[in-house]
Amino acid sequence: MKVKIYFPDGHLERPVWNALVEAGYKLAKSERGYLIDVDHPNIIFKQVRPQIMPFYVSMGKGDGGFTGEDILENAKLRYDLSDVIVMDKLPFRPTKLVVAVSEKMYPDVKTIEDFKEVVGDRPVLFASEFPELAKEYARKIGLNAIVFDPIGKTEASLLPPEPEADLILEVTETGTTLRENGCRIIDVVKDPVYSVFIVNRRSFENPEKRKIMENLVTDVKEVLESKNLVSLFFNVPNEEDIQPIIDFLTKEGFDPTVSKLAKGGVAIHIILDKAMVKFLKPKLRELGARRIATAPVITFGD
Repeated sequence: MKVKIYFPDGHLERPVWNALVEAGYKLAKSERGYLIDVDHPNIIFKQVRPQIMPFYVSMGKGDGGFTGEDILENAKLRYDLSDVIVMDKLPFRPTKLVVAVSEKMYPDVKTIEDFKEVVGDRPVLFASEFPELAKEYARKIGLNAIVFDPIGKTEASLLPPEPEADLILEVTETGTTLRENGCRIIDVVKDPVYSVFIVNRRSFENPEKRKIMENLVTDVKEVLESKNLVSLFFNVPNEEDIQPIIDFLTKEGFDPTVSKLAKGGVAIHIILDKAMVKFLKPKLRELGARRIATAPVITFGD
């Protein structure tokens, strides 16, 4: 049973690639770069632009793929995507979908209402790689917009002199690139925007194909989620302290590993989010824990 998965290029390529390598997959690009070799007998990777992925998956040309919620929503407005299912959200760093203008061309515009007041009813040029979402946004807020896809770096269409666009609809993580190019965010359309793994409905209904894709997505998620985890080890030398500590950890939602020490007492191990360590250690010391130490969680493939 072969499953064809669309592999993203653009900003998602490196995070997906790294996560799969850390999960134990051996990847190599072909000479032309479109096919990605993988040491899995049931998976075929083909690299395409995330923007076209939902259409290909809907048409059954591939079984699944890695893309973004924003791209999927734009494709839903353009095509009939009744055969596309979101299998899972992926814990990559989310982005947000924003509207921005050139600070130089519109120095007094701070909000979308400011922009509407300045331009009035005149037609404005609205650039976005998500043209269907841009058209829907313009319609909702009552903006007389001519929407176009700039086919490249969207923020470049705002750069003076004589910018090609009046405003843009763009995805950003922190807004740094927009600010560096003299752009000001005047509205947030969607926050957060997640990466997702989409599948064809017929492929999802095939138990063998679904299991292969579920395992692939789980491998990626486990690697990403483990980056925030640490192992916490400590000794409990006094016998009377053992059960109260186990009871406390169990109440807090942990399932501790308990091992006997050669000279009496036990060693305890739990896995937790590293942000919780500083709050947990004082309580453990109070209950009788000693020689507390942490270590990174080693994921499969490391």
